[in-house]
Amino acid sequence: MSILLSNIFPKTPHEDWNTNLSSEEYYIFKEKYLNTIGNLTLSGNNSALGNKSFLAKKEMNIDGKEQGYQFSKLWLNRYLQDLEVWNVSKYEERLNIIYDRFLQIWEFPNVDISESDESEEQNIFDAESPTYKKLEYFIFENTKVEEDTVAQMYFYVIRNLYEKNSQLLLSNQDVFKITRNATDFRASQEVINGWYIESNIDSNSKFAILKKLLSLFEMEDELLIKYLSSTAKETEPNRFGIRKKYWQQILPLLNPTNLLSNVSPSKDHWLSTGAGIGGLAFTLIITKSNIRIELGISTSSKEKNKFYFKKLLKNKEEIEQLFGNTLVWEELPDNKIRIKFELQDVNLFNETDWEKMNDFFVLFLPKFESAIEPFIKNLK
Repeated sequence: MSILLSNIFPKTPHEDWNTNLSSEEYYIFKEKYLNTIGNLTLSGNNSALGNKSFLAKKEMNIDGKEQGYQFSKLWLNRYLQDLEVWNVSKYEERLNIIYDRFLQIWEFPNVDISESDESEEQNIFDAESPTYKKLEYFIFENTKVEEDTVAQMYFYVIRNLYEKNSQLLLSNQDVFKITRNATDFRASQEVINGWYIESNIDSNSKFAILKKLLSLFEMEDELLIKYLSSTAKETEPNRFGIRKKYWQQILPLLNPTNLLSNVSPSKDHWLSTGAGIGGLAFTLIITKSNIRIELGISTSSKEKNKFYFKKLLKNKEEIEQLFGNTLVWEELPDNKIRIKFELQDVNLFNETDWEKMNDFFVLFLPKFESAIEPFIKNLK
């Protein structure tokens, strides 16, 4: 029997998860916690567990052979055996248990690590290995994109290469595999127009593929990256504190809408609340270059996402007229969809911009909600 890594809240959740979790918690698991250590465990029956509800995963017992968490002898599953629900509070409690256990087994080494200078932009062909590194941003064809993960840069570049010359990309399957069939891959990722690629590869492999593709397109000088510097990493806790401080002062100003009345300040760069249907959420996002309000559509079903989006899109003109401004309607490559309105050229880390940011959210959040909410009700 093979012991495999398994998601407790699954990648493609059964509809029972929509019932068992609030829309906010469903969104948080799907967008933030899905592949993090607190939501992962080990199982010899991964395929049988599949996308079942938590209780079904816990209590499964097929002829005494394919069994769930309740029958597991693994330490990682011991905490799960006493639970009746899997939600955000149980996730956080389990994460702390695992964290404490890891530190008991693997103590922090007392060593000095020499730091290399990663503060400059580098061509991807000259850059060091991306293992254990985050990006501050990357620049592709003179367009700067603030993204901290290699995976998102990888999808972005491939999507743009497809748009530039799809025939060249598709005709070189020996260099890069891309097909219409999601089942051709262990972990398929739709990048554009129904074309899928493998997403379950490490950062070094992603770098190697990007280098091959850039050479194929004769674009070796078009991708620059900037790793997050050691100094920036040291200031991350301060960055989290600034985010929480901003949310603490803006939330009371938004109380008249009632939309975020049950949401608490967070250290994250976003706050989210359910929109009345599982997988749909209103979200506020703050960064060092812009802020935005959006409706995200990310149910467990790609077909349902598209269905909801098309129904809302039919009312685009009326929604935008009610809102009073043009909105951005986006179908993203990872089966998610969003409708957004944003303000550019404001910086979360410059407190002199906060008044302008506050004015934006106070003015446009109620308008955004009231313009879209009636059409969301019609989706049910």
